[in-house]
Amino acid sequence: MKERHFFAGNNTGKGFYSYFDHIINLEEANHYYILKGGPGVGKSSFMKKFAQKMASMGHAIEYVHCSSDKESLDAIVIPALKIGFVDGTAPHTIDPKYPGAVDEIINLGHFFDGSQIAEHKKEVIQTSKEKSNTYKSAYRYLGAASFIQDDIDSIYDSFTDKAKLNRLREEVKNELFQGSVQSNTKEKLGRVRKLFSESYTADGYISFTASLCEGAKVWAIVGKNINSAAKLLDAILKEAISKGYDTECFYRPLTPEKLQHIFIPELNLMIRSLDHSIHDKFDKVIDLDQVMDTKALEAQASKLHSKEKEFENLIHRALEKLSETKKLHGKLERIYAGSMDFRGVDQYFDTLFARYK
Repeated sequence: MKERHFFAGNNTGKGFYSYFDHIINLEEANHYYILKGGPGVGKSSFMKKFAQKMASMGHAIEYVHCSSDKESLDAIVIPALKIGFVDGTAPHTIDPKYPGAVDEIINLGHFFDGSQIAEHKKEVIQTSKEKSNTYKSAYRYLGAASFIQDDIDSIYDSFTDKAKLNRLREEVKNELFQGSVQSNTKEKLGRVRKLFSESYTADGYISFTASLCEGAKVWAIVGKNINSAAKLLDAILKEAISKGYDTECFYRPLTPEKLQHIFIPELNLMIRSLDHSIHDKFDKVIDLDQVMDTKALEAQASKLHSKEKEFENLIHRALEKLSETKKLHGKLERIYAGSMDFRGVDQYFDTLFARYK
């Protein structure tokens, strides 16, 4: 696949949640550039330009999108060259871990006129505070939604046959790994890379999951019990790691410690969870209804419907707040961009890119 898209951070029920440490393995990387500077200084544009040039040279690119604005980039990685760029500013502040040896700072703030920014001091401070408070409001709505989700999950849990779920987990693991040529030959445990393929953003709920499935075998776990799906994925992940398979883990945007999908590159297999049946053709469908007392669950339909409506309303309010943060961020970007020497940025870019021609 020439390009892949996902998120490394997310707006969650726990506030902003970061898996930025998993964007690139610093101990194996050749170089990692950490971009600094205020809003509007061109960090995302710098990365997009570099990615475009690398893609034109035939390199595959990993695009790490911003969870607040899907059109903006938080990072890029060129796997073949083992290099990457990352936005190292809040809320995912990053500083060099191995300065010079692997990572280094690129301060695009060097190219703006601080005296011009100072003229807008009051507006910058006021807008920044308003933006911060609006994010806090969005996170309160997402936090409330996560509590409602817990209530919904507890209802499904109470109608789940744990013995059947355990048997299903063993059956899936056996089918997936039994007879694998590599099952017992690797000396090291597999490694885990943690990311998000879906996010609550200022542009609504954004999912890159389908694009990550392109060209891969896909197993679908179908059912509304999020906890059962997560437990099944946890079991598969544990088995994969024990057998030496590196695994990409994609977590749920609202509950960022619960697995939503996993991808095992060596098997070219994506195992994705869905809360409803869809018409896509999958290589295998694992139906969680088979481990639930669906008949008894029907008596809870009214309660579930009420809680699901409450959940949807809270998410809607959270998305409205996130949309407001994007407008406020745009206001800050315009202030900073108006003070930037973008010609100087372009010259610096050309000097840096010359290293990779």
